[in-house]
Amino acid sequence: MKILNKILIGSLSLLCLSSCDFLDETAYNKVTVGNFYTTKDGITNGVNGLYSTLRGMYIQEYLIYMCEGPSDIWIGHQGHEQWYNWTIDATNADVRSFWYSCYKSVNQCNAVIESLENNDIPGLDEDLKTRFLAESLFIRAHYFYHLVQQFGDIPMPLKPTNSVETTAHKTKVDEVWNQIVTDLEFAVENLPETYQASEFGHITKYAAMHHLSRVYLTLKRSDDDLKKALNYAEQVINSGKYSLVKSHAELWDINNKNNSEVLFSVLYTQNAELNGDGNTAHMYFCSAYSEEHPAVKRVIEYGRPWSRERSSDFAISLFDKTKDQRWDDCFISRWNVTENSVTENVFSPFTKKVEEKVWTKGELAMIDPREPWTPEQIKEVWPVLVFLPEYMREQIDPLKDVQSEQNANAEWPSDTRFSSYNMYAYLVKHLDSQRPEVNWTAGSRNVFVYRLADTYLLAAEAAFLSGDAQKAAEYINVVRRRAAIPGHEANMENKSSDVTVDFILDERARELMGEMHRWYDLKRTDKLMERMNDPEISPMTAGKFKDYHVLRPIPRDQLTNVSNPEEFTQNPGYGN
Repeated sequence: MKILNKILIGSLSLLCLSSCDFLDETAYNKVTVGNFYTTKDGITNGVNGLYSTLRGMYIQEYLIYMCEGPSDIWIGHQGHEQWYNWTIDATNADVRSFWYSCYKSVNQCNAVIESLENNDIPGLDEDLKTRFLAESLFIRAHYFYHLVQQFGDIPMPLKPTNSVETTAHKTKVDEVWNQIVTDLEFAVENLPETYQASEFGHITKYAAMHHLSRVYLTLKRSDDDLKKALNYAEQVINSGKYSLVKSHAELWDINNKNNSEVLFSVLYTQNAELNGDGNTAHMYFCSAYSEEHPAVKRVIEYGRPWSRERSSDFAISLFDKTKDQRWDDCFISRWNVTENSVTENVFSPFTKKVEEKVWTKGELAMIDPREPWTPEQIKEVWPVLVFLPEYMREQIDPLKDVQSEQNANAEWPSDTRFSSYNMYAYLVKHLDSQRPEVNWTAGSRNVFVYRLADTYLLAAEAAFLSGDAQKAAEYINVVRRRAAIPGHEANMENKSSDVTVDFILDERARELMGEMHRWYDLKRTDKLMERMNDPEISPMTAGKFKDYHVLRPIPRDQLTNVSNPEEFTQNPGYGN
């Protein structure tokens, strides 16, 4: 793997610590290789450095395309044509970045694991050595989990690479999954339940249980796998170590990063020297709100637009606004004036004349109501801009049907607008109000990789597939009651007869959208082909999504730089 190893050779020098006290101790440029892993301080920093590799992936732009969309709930960025038009091939830069980032990190894991398994490290007692090994194996298993789901048969190196290799060999999917299970089971047996505050962010026994529950649900090779998936999820739920916070508003409050719901998080800091590129996820779901209204400019509160994922009409339709608080807690759909005073000439639907409007800071400027409004409803809030669903362009021609000085008697008021790829209601889960200025990209929000609401839904899925729809409904209802508009908790509950695979998948969308699970959820539930080809759900991919698309293409330069191309071949359906 010549290209891969050119990247890997220098990777061990890029260690950085990744949480709380241990995050603040070491910067990227202070760690060296050599005999680094043969001392207690060296191996400690080496294990901590594995957490920094996770910061190199969560959440970069390539990860959202690989794990979230395009899918049933997301439309890919129109500037990235391969995603937008679903023409992905071996030249795709996001696929390449995913591949090399994972393998660079796997190599770093292997270097630490080899040292722990083979070196007598002075001053490192056996308990801590075993814990370090369990952490390292968990992180390696996590990368293999991503790789096998995305690519199928993959190289599975279990030893570090320190020199250039020109051959590459694939390991069968089943063998990769067996290794993942072995590593995670070791982690479950040897990780602590909790850590002292200074070590917050290290992986616990319960994070490994959650991961195993997800793995066994994915495998579903037998009833025993489903029993194990349910058992591991229930151990987390019943541990007493975690609890749901009161609302999504509280959950996604950036000042509440270390909350009771989080099982496994990737940590960031406001220290620029330690933060690397930071968590850039705050940009990718944000629409270009500042391009739509003369009095609404970029502000930290609304985010720095770099629109990469737009929620689909299907995703928006999943939220019942009469009882589900998650829409209001997790989306921005109303924008206020951000400037002190802006004067604009607008056509009035009342006087049928152009009038002067002075916008003042704080007043409502734009609304995306997520559903069709009538002309009368839009007129009531004039001159506030109202963004109708994009599909309504088929019914309304803005040039003929929207009022203007040249078209005074048209049916629709002059403040009628349409959602578009640039302007839409958007997810707030990743917004970062602690950035020092509006265009700052290196965010410091932690990434919640696994959290308890996800555990409840995994338990529900395992129970349902095991034939216990009543237990499944009970676990789902725990999540739905928390999501209810206050006073509507009972209305959010569902009966066992309501539970289906589709319902569970839709509930996971409502609860977890934007958290890097969607692609795997669709694959695990065997709904990927169905939903990606349903024009009512995924109009951008319907008719384009083929059987072979369930796997990604192996990057072209990986294929062209191996000396055994007849053995190391492309995934079916993709050209080299």
